[in-house]
Amino acid sequence: MSTGRAIGALGLGATAGAVAYVVLATGILGGGGLVGAAARVDRTVPGTAQPLRVFDDCEQLREWYVRTALPRVGPWGLGMPPVAYAERASGGPVPVAGDAARGAVGSSETGTNVQEHDVDEADVAKTDGRLVVRVSGAFLFVADVSGARARELSRTRLPGPRLARPELLLHGHRVVVVGDEQPRLYAMPADSMARTFLPVPQQDTRAHVLSFDLTNPSAPRFTGDLAVDGGAVSARAYADGVVRVVVTTGYPPLDFVQPNRDRSAREAIRANREIVRTASVDDWLPGIRTSDGTRRPLLDCSEVRHPRATSGLGTTSVLTFGFDEPTGYRATAVTGAGDLVYSSADRVYVATARGPGTDLHAFALDGRRTAYMASGSVPGTVKDRWSFSEYGGHLRVVTATGQTWNPRENVLTVLAEKDGRLRSVGRVGGLGRNESLQSVRWFGDLAVVVTFRQTDPLYTLDLSVPGAPRLLGALKVPGYSSYLHPVGDDLLVGIGHDVSASTGADLGAQAATFDLRDLTDVRRAGTYTFGPQTDVSAGWDPRAFTYLPERRTLVTPVQSWTDQRSRFVALHVARDGTLTPTGSWTARRYAGEDVRALPLGGGRLALVDDVVRVVRVG
Repeated sequence: MSTGRAIGALGLGATAGAVAYVVLATGILGGGGLVGAAARVDRTVPGTAQPLRVFDDCEQLREWYVRTALPRVGPWGLGMPPVAYAERASGGPVPVAGDAARGAVGSSETGTNVQEHDVDEADVAKTDGRLVVRVSGAFLFVADVSGARARELSRTRLPGPRLARPELLLHGHRVVVVGDEQPRLYAMPADSMARTFLPVPQQDTRAHVLSFDLTNPSAPRFTGDLAVDGGAVSARAYADGVVRVVVTTGYPPLDFVQPNRDRSAREAIRANREIVRTASVDDWLPGIRTSDGTRRPLLDCSEVRHPRATSGLGTTSVLTFGFDEPTGYRATAVTGAGDLVYSSADRVYVATARGPGTDLHAFALDGRRTAYMASGSVPGTVKDRWSFSEYGGHLRVVTATGQTWNPRENVLTVLAEKDGRLRSVGRVGGLGRNESLQSVRWFGDLAVVVTFRQTDPLYTLDLSVPGAPRLLGALKVPGYSSYLHPVGDDLLVGIGHDVSASTGADLGAQAATFDLRDLTDVRRAGTYTFGPQTDVSAGWDPRAFTYLPERRTLVTPVQSWTDQRSRFVALHVARDGTLTPTGSWTARRYAGEDVRALPLGGGRLALVDDVVRVVRVG
């Protein structure tokens, strides 16, 4: 592949990268529907590419839930909480004009390192270049960062119950905060680069959507609240000002019995099955709470879709609304659980793990409507949203075959929509045999895939002919890159860890540059090691990574395992790939706890931890 084409590919990374967003996933707005499943319903949704199953009435919906739940009933009811896969943020990188930054990817207009330039992601802090808005604990903070020093303008207590790890979206003078009431069981935050096991929220957990008007940033005005049964797993904002929030419920909070001295395990199972059989549809479906605490259904039973084959017990709902009218939401839902959702600007793909394979469902986005288009499957399991890309009318996905803890190989599959199906039209296998997938980055008709066992094979693949994708080259170096970022001039930065080639011992966090001018012979151009027993949070949450194309400078939080210290580190990326430290600022919070570096323009950064500071980058 020529140098010019490689440069072009890097420039296209802004629109081709996987976005997606979360997890237990599925639906998307009213008017379309998710592929549906196992109920005795023949009614279809008009205008879709293939019949969609919807429920005729609430009794059919209730019967579907009962049939799905009964095989799972045990002596303690529905057993231990199931697990959902959750992901942390993603959105879309913005290409920066100018020869000096050619092919580089900067942050979104709100300062977040995202994947799709017209899909923004919720985060703990946002900026418009003049203000920084952040959410922490029970407060919404607004700071003026137009001067040399940050100046706090307001701190507003979030109304209602305390929320677990709230995040926000910013659009003009409008702010939307999304978070869950503190659930009884709550795990560590999920990675954005890898799916993490989290307990599925029970239906007595509620997700809150709070809206604020910042016309007067010194006195934000609260404008509305939605409280929905379940847990929020993702929030995204699109270029047209539409917000989509995905909420999922798990097992319903039924009053199950347990074995005791007077009741055998068999008797408990029999009683619990009867409890499931007699549960009402309101026990299964999510509801929405009004300001006075009154609960009403989130949506009609006939607006719920169901997959052809059972894919978990629960309900995943998608709420869609404008920034200026969250209470005017539209909702759609699917019974069961998906594993992952990837969204480009005009398509959403829902993935559902199914034994040795993954089922995929495609939806077209059009304003506040979503239309079902096609379904298909790929072998193996998907690691995260970065493993997907939609480009030129094709979906590309990298999966790992074999056991999750013992992968056999990694496979890249190209799919096309045809006659209501996602059909495989091209495939490349044998990537990293017996190695785990670490990261994927897409650049138009180029893919870069990193796997790892003891060395770091970095593969380049030519996807210019969708029906005949081919491996171009492979570079093997010690260590691995868990996040990849284009910085222009055919250079790619990898954030990950250095590892001993002889023993496999971890030598600490590392940044590396890769020269992609010759895609058949990629070489590592430079490295910078942050020191032993260090980690880089950008490796698991890319929102923590910042690149300033006009300064050719990356900024990332780094933490130490030995003394719990953390710092922001700035590295200059020379045109030959050399990495040189140009700044370091002590973080006031542990780097794994949502610290951010938001670009303000002109080489200025807002460093956000438990306060906001303004610094200048060389």
